[in-house]
Amino acid sequence: MDPHFESVHSDIDSSFRCLQFSCERFSDDHAWHYHPEYELTWIIRSEGTRFVGDSIQSYGVNDLVLVGPNLPHCWHNEPTANGACSPDLVVAQFKANCFGDDFLDLGAAQGLRKFLTRAQQGIAFDSRCANQVGPLLISMTEERGLHRLAKLLDVLVILSEAANTKTLASRNYQLNNDITPVSRLRIEKVHRYIRENMAGDISQAEIAAALGMSSSAFSRFFKTAMGQTFVNFVNILRINEACRLLSGAQPITEIAMECGYQNISNFNRQFLALRGINPTEYRRQLRQRDSRVLAFPKRQAAS
Repeated sequence: MDPHFESVHSDIDSSFRCLQFSCERFSDDHAWHYHPEYELTWIIRSEGTRFVGDSIQSYGVNDLVLVGPNLPHCWHNEPTANGACSPDLVVAQFKANCFGDDFLDLGAAQGLRKFLTRAQQGIAFDSRCANQVGPLLISMTEERGLHRLAKLLDVLVILSEAANTKTLASRNYQLNNDITPVSRLRIEKVHRYIRENMAGDISQAEIAAALGMSSSAFSRFFKTAMGQTFVNFVNILRINEACRLLSGAQPITEIAMECGYQNISNFNRQFLALRGINPTEYRRQLRQRDSRVLAFPKRQAAS
């Protein structure tokens, strides 16, 4: 499906939209897109790569992100270690005036107003905040009228006061980004090309030709649209995929080749540059984290 402006319709008897849903693949109906609503996404089941403006990061279970108005974004899911693929998530989409045109001008709402301004770059929240907000989002899907609106306000207050948050898109991304329909279509084609050729050679000249552009024109376009060079973009996606595979038992040399690195030294160098540690240490830390998680009772997942 071509990337597009998404028209969001509020739910019946509500001033915003909130739903829990599953899909086979994000790429089928969740291509690079934008809309004037804020979007809060909580991942119940899925892992892969999250794109928010010029931010490219891995995501997994319990990922909680707020995307601001007209900020291009998309999620690309991958099969998990046990073969599960279909994402399960809760999404709330709302406009700043869903509580009334003058609500954010109230003195008591100034903290929330500043928070929503910051959210225009996208914000990621830690697992502690996700554990608190996730159940509220599930219950919000079951409410109607004022009870539903009140729960949205409760969620936004929690988010606005949360610690350990991370701003996603760079400060100047919205100023420099070209989000025309043509540019969004081009970016989605680039995403698809890289995913389909992850293990092999990825040629800037080839993708430029496929888009009907010269290599130099494509380079300028991509830097403007994504805030980074094509080569850096490809490396980020490859290392993100390597991080996902390192959660399994596959040998590191095989992972490097599967992610397009024929030279293990180059793989180690790129991994260190982007993650700050080498692949072996990253795997060791993953296993330590997993062993700590298994030592505690699991939080009940939503059905």
